[in-house]
Amino acid sequence: MDLKELFDLNLCLRCTGRIFAAVDTGLTNEERGARLYFAYKSIYGERDVPESCYLCNGVFKKFDEFFNILMSKLNNYEFNSILVGSTFDENIIEMEKDIQSRFGSKGESIKKEFNREFGKYLSKRLGKPFSKDADLTIEVDALYENVNIIVKPVYIYGVYIKKSRDISQTRWIHKTGESIESIIGNELRSMTGCENYYLHGSGREDVDVMMLGNGREFVIEAAMPKRRYIDLYELQLRVNASGILFIYNLSYSSKATVRRIKSELHEKLYIAEVTGDLNKDIKKACSKFNNLIIEQRTPLRVINHRSDLVRRKKINYINIISIMNGRALLKICAEAGTYIKELVNGDNGRTVPSLSSVYGSQLQVSSLDVVKIYRDD
Repeated sequence: MDLKELFDLNLCLRCTGRIFAAVDTGLTNEERGARLYFAYKSIYGERDVPESCYLCNGVFKKFDEFFNILMSKLNNYEFNSILVGSTFDENIIEMEKDIQSRFGSKGESIKKEFNREFGKYLSKRLGKPFSKDADLTIEVDALYENVNIIVKPVYIYGVYIKKSRDISQTRWIHKTGESIESIIGNELRSMTGCENYYLHGSGREDVDVMMLGNGREFVIEAAMPKRRYIDLYELQLRVNASGILFIYNLSYSSKATVRRIKSELHEKLYIAEVTGDLNKDIKKACSKFNNLIIEQRTPLRVINHRSDLVRRKKINYINIISIMNGRALLKICAEAGTYIKELVNGDNGRTVPSLSSVYGSQLQVSSLDVVKIYRDD
């Protein structure tokens, strides 16, 4: 190592020591830089070493300033752990890489050191541990000397039962009216002080379809919550007071739970009220669907926001519960993702075969309920 070349870079002791962070472990970069300077001084004599330099621009001496900016933005957010991230001028990053490459590329980046040291500083001042899965992430912009915070969302798992034919699962962008998402989310916002909320459902039902039986799994996400710990039973009572939506089995969860419920596919049991010119032949038509594979092209009613694809779906059975006055009550068990209304009406030939085509007369679903989702719970 050429100590003269090293100190001719005119770096501060911290940035000098960081060039060799992987060589002499067990020391801080500042201590490592001081040792290198001692070796330099014993050969070449004393020289001025800046307290800060063109690489760090004194950023390690600004922890108190960053802390004050942070405190002005916390606004009573609850958190039990922290994580620090940072951004530096790309020119500084590239300059540091170039310098370190000249001395064997055995150092660490200024970002890594800053995140570690400011993290330790914050952990001590806030009394909160450092965590890779933190409630609060602090992002420091070293170039513009600003601090931003990212609050980890709160995820709450539950199961809902919908006893209405007038509410959608999620909010519409350009429409008003209640939804499962807004009924739960507005109560969640009131209790957590979150900026926004998002419902993640394990599948969905149409607006006019009731979700009964053992209910549908969901996760409600509170974005930027001020309060992380709420009484989940109180949330349940508030939502259930609506009289049209009922939630239960609430528990704190995570993004992993969202992925799980989104990826799992479950057979479903439906009760459908079907109208048409019905006679005894409907029983024979229904029997044709035992363990039958049908082909469904994306229904016309959803073609504007779904890909136009042909999907093969298994129908386990269609059983008749009752027939009276041109109405039949059917029990239908089918694979996840089956369009039940189109299974009955045929959707102008886009579902093949359909109950209408097998029966030989046009049938329509006048009401539909999901009465069971076959999941392991």
